[in-house]
Amino acid sequence: MFQKVCLSLRPRRRWRPVLGVVLSALVVVVTAAACDPSPPVPENAPYWNPGTTVDATTRGPLVRIEWDATTGGDPAASYQINLTTYSGTVVALVPASVRSCDITGLAASTSYTIVVTARDAQQHWSGPLSGTKGNRTTTITTTSHGGSGSLWCHPTADTDGDGLPDALETDDGTYTSASDAGTDPANPDTDNDGISDGEEVLGRPGLNLIGMGARPTRKDLLIETDWISNATCSIQPTTTKLAPMVTAFADAPVTNPDGSTGINVIVDRGQGGLFTGGTQVPDPDGTLDGRFTGQNVGGSHFAATKAVHFDPIRKDIFHYSIAHSGNGWASTAEMRGDDTYVSGGCGNGNALGYPGHLMHEMGHNLGLSHAGTHEGLPGPSWLCDDPPQDSNCVSKTSINWKPNYVSVMNYMYMTGLDDSCRDNNYAPWTGPMWLDYSTGTRPTIDEAALDELTGICNGVDFDFDDDGIIDTTPYPHDFTADGVITPLADHDDWDHVDRLGLADFVGDD
Repeated sequence: MFQKVCLSLRPRRRWRPVLGVVLSALVVVVTAAACDPSPPVPENAPYWNPGTTVDATTRGPLVRIEWDATTGGDPAASYQINLTTYSGTVVALVPASVRSCDITGLAASTSYTIVVTARDAQQHWSGPLSGTKGNRTTTITTTSHGGSGSLWCHPTADTDGDGLPDALETDDGTYTSASDAGTDPANPDTDNDGISDGEEVLGRPGLNLIGMGARPTRKDLLIETDWISNATCSIQPTTTKLAPMVTAFADAPVTNPDGSTGINVIVDRGQGGLFTGGTQVPDPDGTLDGRFTGQNVGGSHFAATKAVHFDPIRKDIFHYSIAHSGNGWASTAEMRGDDTYVSGGCGNGNALGYPGHLMHEMGHNLGLSHAGTHEGLPGPSWLCDDPPQDSNCVSKTSINWKPNYVSVMNYMYMTGLDDSCRDNNYAPWTGPMWLDYSTGTRPTIDEAALDELTGICNGVDFDFDDDGIIDTTPYPHDFTADGVITPLADHDDWDHVDRLGLADFVGDD
């Protein structure tokens, strides 16, 4: 005879396939009620011999379980995943050929007992068997990531190798939860922001990116910034100080898989909660004795400071910045790297000073030079982005002070842009200013025949030679003071950032 169990069912709204088997979603919660004494279980039910196990590991909001096949009785036709007991909450029923899956929908920071039972083709099952044969059980405590999404156990197949199972990558562009990520199962970085889908959704141990505001279908730029203060000046970054740069990225003309535009900047400045990375860096004079190893004498000072204050678990995800409190604007950055060193500009009243310089140095991290990345050379614009680079490319991408390249990457506009089309030395602008990278829409101007009446846009006068007079005849002039008379072209910075991704880290530790 079979053991009699009284069942209370909570129906679900639809049928769904799980691991290749179509199951009625009606069988979700099974509650044991008082019944007549249960008869013995058939001896031919599948069972486990001693030494076989079920293992569970946390992966952000997921719990991955793996178990051994039954070793006795009839062959198992399927396995049932339960919580608490073999008659508790049913998570899923999977075919016998599958012995691992990822559970979604578990509550955060909660202890669970996970139970695996086996069924044969006649539905004889191992749950009530006595001793070590009956089921396989393990306990686990979930992470603080949270358990959004439906309670289910999903296949572990991962086509693109991003750490996020295909079954959770729903490919509709909208992130809803870990079980409905909206990502492309054939693309490890759906939004091309340099952070894999798996890490954005699942995080790393101690790093909850979803909780910080990252999303796998909208570009994110993550920055940790420390700061050095001295007795006369504190330059700890604040929300207000960072706002102009955050707004510039949010307004960026780049399109995301979720249909939105812009780039989400997330800054850990030590503001609390999940943001505990940013901190004050002690230094007697408020300025490091150099910047980056290999670039400046004393650069090991920066590296040593980073080694102490930057958690390596954030490597290749967060850019790292140190704001120093020296007067002036001594700032620098790695080109296509992840480190920036930015002056806080003590004594400088320009509200765009610090965020402008941080955005400028971050542009170098993202592969932008002082002239963009390409200027009037034949072929597509990415010819100058990757080695090998010919000398012509290098020289042209290092031209600074181009008046028609309206980007914070240009020293002319490092602390603010405006829409006046004017030379501010000749006709100072008093209207609103903002931060931005260029969109490459300004026409090319030629230093061999500068036309002050045409200017750099909209036919507004521009005093190229800064003599206080608007000349009516074109003339040659080395406006950029680089010793070369050459055409000066605008550059589409945002297209470069969008195309190459946001986290192009190279060889930095």
